[in-house]
Amino acid sequence: MKKFLINTAKTLLLPVIIYCFFLCISFERFSNWNCVYTIFLQSIIPTITAYAVAYGNICGIFDFTIGSRVIVSGVVGGLLASKYGLPGMILGAFAASFITAAVTGLLNWFLRIPSLVLTMGLTMIFEVVGKMMAGRFGFVQIDTKHAFLGASPYIVIIFVLSALIFYFIANHTKFSYHMRAVGSNEVVAGNAGIMTNLVKFKSFIYGAIFIAISAILTLSQSGSVGAQTGLGSVAIVFKPLISIMLAMVFQQTCTLTIGIFVSQFSLNIIFIGLIAIGMPDTFQDVVLGAFLLLVMIFAQNTERVSNRLAARKNVRLAARG
Repeated sequence: MKKFLINTAKTLLLPVIIYCFFLCISFERFSNWNCVYTIFLQSIIPTITAYAVAYGNICGIFDFTIGSRVIVSGVVGGLLASKYGLPGMILGAFAASFITAAVTGLLNWFLRIPSLVLTMGLTMIFEVVGKMMAGRFGFVQIDTKHAFLGASPYIVIIFVLSALIFYFIANHTKFSYHMRAVGSNEVVAGNAGIMTNLVKFKSFIYGAIFIAISAILTLSQSGSVGAQTGLGSVAIVFKPLISIMLAMVFQQTCTLTIGIFVSQFSLNIIFIGLIAIGMPDTFQDVVLGAFLLLVMIFAQNTERVSNRLAARKNVRLAARG
């Protein structure tokens, strides 16, 4: 437990350093505790979405359908909420999420084409499906009495439960070991008797749990969900995908579950900080891209630098001897 707490504290240094940086620039805005809590709440939905992306990412799958499936699930949930209330919204979102996940997973299994190509094409199809279901106005609204799940403390409770489910599936199931084996080397995993295509299919199904939760919270928080076309839904995947890449850097100090949240929280601090100091949207993208590059450069070269320092130390010790 002591080691876990120490490693978690090390991981939390990243958002603390970033927050202190913006605190120095805009003290009035960031010295308020409500600012920290607001950033935390805004990090919940992207984090849960990242949990949906993570399973496929570990298996080596590039899934661009995540955003379009969140929208379809939200649209179906919103339509059923108008007829059957909160149970209709929840059941509708989960049903749509599992159906679209099963379609994507089965096509990936049997067509045997690169997941990048397949999911890009399916994204456009799911976007059209969502647009058609949303009607001529292109969005679906829900009654405010069904939108309480998107507010505190319910959204926090749902987030904690989602994190626990993700952690259990990703660390304490047979699927978790097979998933990492497939992502590490699919050929070797297949030769070891692992049904690689089944593992990939399961990654879509398990991810569907978090897509449905993300759709429900999005619908509850904003009160509506709008359809996207022209690959507009891909933007929903962008921040979660970056948070997963950053979380991979923290794997030596914390679990992927915590790493994804810390990464997403750090990204949101950057976005809100840049808005607070009046930076335009285009510059925000530049800073975000540069931040990602710096973190990945550091992660990829940490071992190399450590080896060089160790080698120099050995040379000095040998010279003294």
